[in-house]
Amino acid sequence: MDGLQSRGDVVVIAATNRPDLLDPALLRPGRFDRLIYVPPPDFKARYSILKIHTKNMPLAPNVDLQRIARISEGYSGADLAALAREAAMNALRRDINAKFVDIEDFKHAMTKIHASLTPDLLKYYEEVKEYFKRRVIRRRDLLETAETT
Repeated sequence: MDGLQSRGDVVVIAATNRPDLLDPALLRPGRFDRLIYVPPPDFKARYSILKIHTKNMPLAPNVDLQRIARISEGYSGADLAALAREAAMNALRRDINAKFVDIEDFKHAMTKIHASLTPDLLKYYEEVKEYFKRRVIRRRDLLETAETT
């Protein structure tokens, strides 16, 4: 990003699920001003994500999105989007003229679409978050020390 001419109010946002592969040069001061850890979706967020990805999907009365949200812990937003798509595809495979996506379609989809956020992976993300937090605090301490000397 060095050497770029000013483009006015340009904001660069980057996201990764593999922070271990980031080039350390990207994390030097002056590159990205903020590092933000986005935790996995909780029940409320999973329910909202499911509502968004099924809003144009005709759901049978036996589909309880809150129940699906409860049993989908460890699913990322992308996992939940894939789950909804797979349930819709199951309904069409079951009957090309299907009028509704029912709970059986979601159950079958859950046998194919699994949670990508395993406990080990979540633990790893927490460790990376703490590592970056320590680096930021250390950097601030170094700056304060340099300013007082």
